[in-house]
Amino acid sequence: MTYGELKDFVLQLLNRYSIAGSTIDHSYNDQADIIGRIPALVRDGLHYMATTCRRLREVAPLSHPEKVGAYLLYQLPDDCYQLCGGLLHLQPDGDVTRYRRYRLVGGRQLLVPAQDKGTFMVEYFRYPCVQGGIPADEDFLDCPPEAQTALAYYVAAHLAMEDNNYLHAALHNEFEMKMLRLQEGQLAECGVVEDVYG
Repeated sequence: MTYGELKDFVLQLLNRYSIAGSTIDHSYNDQADIIGRIPALVRDGLHYMATTCRRLREVAPLSHPEKVGAYLLYQLPDDCYQLCGGLLHLQPDGDVTRYRRYRLVGGRQLLVPAQDKGTFMVEYFRYPCVQGGIPADEDFLDCPPEAQTALAYYVAAHLAMEDNNYLHAALHNEFEMKMLRLQEGQLAECGVVEDVYG
């Protein structure tokens, strides 16, 4: 969904998109003010959904570590919200394994024993890519397709909050129902379980 499509949907939910089949002009009543509030609410809604029910999964290589004693210190990617699978270890022989001997430091860095050779990749949940200012109508939203309509209800509910309590409650309830349906199940991961004895 593009930003323009979301904006039109929000206005339709608020019954502010058209009058007698003609699109409402921005100069009519407070239409420009409503449209001007949409970008900030879209950014807020994207962050809210990406950190709760519809998280965005990413895998990225870790590079340029800093040597700290017997460890290598890696910086997590800037868009990292939370680790979800830990590290993947690409060993020199080409084998890829799940790596668990890291330590998370300060929430933004990883310590790995320096003797463990190979390349590391981090699997994590990321923040959405959002632009500052007013997006162009053709800009695509960094939001999974199944969550895009929920985002429209989120924005519309906040816009209706001050003017119409009934409409606000109806839109907010629909948003919450859509969020409940988007809840992620727990994925089982199969593999060898390592013990402390190696």
